[in-house]
Amino acid sequence: MKLSEEKKFTLTLFLLPWIPAFILYKRGMDIWAVRVLVLFIALALISFISPAFALKFKQILEKIGHFLGKYLAIIALTIVYFIAVLPTGLLMKIVKRDRLRLKKPQLQTYWKKNENNNTDYEYQY
Repeated sequence: MKLSEEKKFTLTLFLLPWIPAFILYKRGMDIWAVRVLVLFIALALISFISPAFALKFKQILEKIGHFLGKYLAIIALTIVYFIAVLPTGLLMKIVKRDRLRLKKPQLQTYWKKNENNNTDYEYQY
């Protein structure tokens, strides 16, 4: 039995809110859980009655999803960079720590001496 795109979308609208509603219910937000369920079930019923509404609603949600997927990641990563990475880098420069060892002295070799001569390789794995 093949389902049309409108019926698949209606089924998705009916099944989608149960997990968030359950999470809201467990956190003590009963009224919000009921609101989420009522909203999505109403949308599912309208979509079931009018497949044209389902198609139009699906197109709108796809545009919103495309916009969020394209720009929200850039915005979120920019915020993370300015909140976490940049201050950490500035703090490390102020304290003069070089954790990545980017400023290497001029040596003949970069091999490190192994201080532990008591290594047993028989049971290493």
